[in-house]
Amino acid sequence: DRKPARHRRDRLKQLRAFCHAARLRSISQAAERIYSSQPAVSQQVRTLEEDLGTTLLKRSGPRIALTPVGDRLYRLAMPLVEGVDRLPDTFTEQHRGVASGYLDIAAGQTTAAFVLPGYLKRFQERHPGIRVNVKIGDGRQRVEWLRAYEVDVALVAVDIPPPDLEFRPVFSYSNMLITPEDHPLAGREWVEIGEVAAYPSVQHTSGRYISEVGRMILRQHGLAANVAVEVDGWNVIKLYVAAGIGISIVPGLCLTDRDRVWRIPYTKYVRSGPTHWAWAGLPGPCSPIPGPGWA
Repeated sequence: DRKPARHRRDRLKQLRAFCHAARLRSISQAAERIYSSQPAVSQQVRTLEEDLGTTLLKRSGPRIALTPVGDRLYRLAMPLVEGVDRLPDTFTEQHRGVASGYLDIAAGQTTAAFVLPGYLKRFQERHPGIRVNVKIGDGRQRVEWLRAYEVDVALVAVDIPPPDLEFRPVFSYSNMLITPEDHPLAGREWVEIGEVAAYPSVQHTSGRYISEVGRMILRQHGLAANVAVEVDGWNVIKLYVAAGIGISIVPGLCLTDRDRVWRIPYTKYVRSGPTHWAWAGLPGPCSPIPGPGWA
């Protein structure tokens, strides 16, 4: 019987169909992703299940979910599928000495605006043949994208790195209290939290992490926030502070010499965890990136 041999020959196709269906939770989207048809992807997954003698996907209408066995296979097979898909770029880099391909990075809005530009400039000089795509999302989204192999690397602020991902520290930052240059607190090197609560403030819209942390710290000291304006975006907040609308606490990394505000270190009350570079450890053109050239 030659059927098993043929199935083994087609194993990569089966795994590609299964992994992308599992990642996207959709047979039709997986078909679009690998430039195939929906019936072909369904058949590849069914054949893989028959060969392995187990159910990998639970189907409920157009949506699908992984079984426990399917989840284990996905975690084992997805890195292999990604590595094979990037094999041409890897070969070009290693045997022709020219890095080519693409790199997908996940970052938050603040990191993308104030941190990445300098790193990307140096990376571009070293690897001019690689196109970089930056995907913006919150911390939870960035980790999910990394686990789903939708991005190669992610910048995420964490206190305890997840055990299933490899993390390396890249940078850390302190939070700063900023005031207008003619504010009563301007010229000071330190202020107490009670003094901060006494003045109108400019804060991120409610629900943002740093806003909720700030309100929590005030409550712990029996104080309430004196909010004059809520607005999204550190650049806008800095402009509002410079205009005299209120004071604010911002990440030090978003401050530049052009900002017309007074800065006071505020690490005693509001601390930021270290930011780490996380990546899935996949082979390919992005492999040289983590290291001294970036950290």
